[in-house]
Amino acid sequence: MTNAMPSGRVQNLSPDQELVLKEFWMYILHFSGYKVTPHGPLSRSNSVKAVPVEKHAHKSGGGSSSSGGGLFGRFKRNSKKEEEHLAKTLSNQAAIDPSVKHSTDVRVHEALASLDPKKVLDAFWLAIRQDYPDNLILRFIRARKWDVDHSLLMFANSIEWRMKESHVDSLLHGGELECQRKGLDGVISQFKSGKCLIHGKDRRGRPLVIVRPRFHHKADQTPEEIEKFTLLMIEYSRLTLHEPVDSCTVIFDLQGFTMANMDYDPVKFMIKAFEAHYPESLGVLLIHRAPWIFNGIWKIVKNWLDPVVASKINFTKNISDLEKFIEKDQLMKFLDGDDDYEYEYLQPNEKDNGLAITDKEITEKLFLERSKLQEEFISKTIAWIETPDNETSKSLLQERLEIQRKLTDNYHSYDGAVRNRSIYDRLSVIKL
Repeated sequence: MTNAMPSGRVQNLSPDQELVLKEFWMYILHFSGYKVTPHGPLSRSNSVKAVPVEKHAHKSGGGSSSSGGGLFGRFKRNSKKEEEHLAKTLSNQAAIDPSVKHSTDVRVHEALASLDPKKVLDAFWLAIRQDYPDNLILRFIRARKWDVDHSLLMFANSIEWRMKESHVDSLLHGGELECQRKGLDGVISQFKSGKCLIHGKDRRGRPLVIVRPRFHHKADQTPEEIEKFTLLMIEYSRLTLHEPVDSCTVIFDLQGFTMANMDYDPVKFMIKAFEAHYPESLGVLLIHRAPWIFNGIWKIVKNWLDPVVASKINFTKNISDLEKFIEKDQLMKFLDGDDDYEYEYLQPNEKDNGLAITDKEITEKLFLERSKLQEEFISKTIAWIETPDNETSKSLLQERLEIQRKLTDNYHSYDGAVRNRSIYDRLSVIKL
């Protein structure tokens, strides 16, 4: 297995890619209440005037949007006039590399207008998990081909979806145990069915997510329960990712599939989730052993796919085809592999599926450590954006990278204080 660092990550950005990331962060920080004065390449038009920073007394905080202080009380918010000026003057900035586009304008603020500035970074920190903040943002930037406008629009829509529609962070934190408490039997029954499971890795070290539609029957659960199950599986898959691996390989095993198993709405939901809210998370998708009846279905489904996602789809017929992507010892017996593992769902219970850390003092210590790291990261990010010197910028980028490593290490412990254990924690598939 190879775990080479893919391109377009914070560890290997080109100079122009770094400028795009700086510009993205500049707009998010401005919107969230920070003063950032760009210099050098970020202000090629020389139309952005320096604005003095005003520090406010604040409480140390990292995740609570109700504190009134925390990360958002550190700097005075921009006035409406300043925001409008900044939005209108930073436009159509030419990049050295023609594949990287700088074109931020007032549409960015239209995209963010529906969000509460005091909650944007809170929602972002919740969504990060063990990921590097930069690399999570770079998923959106790469998905929108390094266009700052489009990346911010996508990011804003996804943050709003997390905050107001899916509430996916609360869903993950509660996990299967909370679903059981709420009587969402359809969620639990889907885990029992084995219709989707995480097991094994491909040749690039990416986790395998195996979907078996033959175990799906529309009447067995409500549409809401299907969506909750889907989101939990996506988030559980995310928790199996560790740098430099940042995507999964998905196998749709269609052996035994009939029209009785077809359900278009969950397919639409899954496609939208990957394309709009989990960009760049799919490594490759293998449609395996598709029967002839799938031809008509595929003609419909392929029209819903983004071209980038469609390009990652491969049709496989047998074990030889699968072995091009996955070693045989990583494939389970029902896929004609050598792995004799058999999935068995363990019913949620308070002892095995509750929080791993229940000591309030330890929880508070981890929270404060995380809050401090978040503040350090933002402070260092502002300095990185503002410096006009290339060598200083490189140094600050490395310092930011070290803070991101510490944030990841912190989350490995912090996770146990905020998220109920899942079946994949109990099976040691998720290892934090």
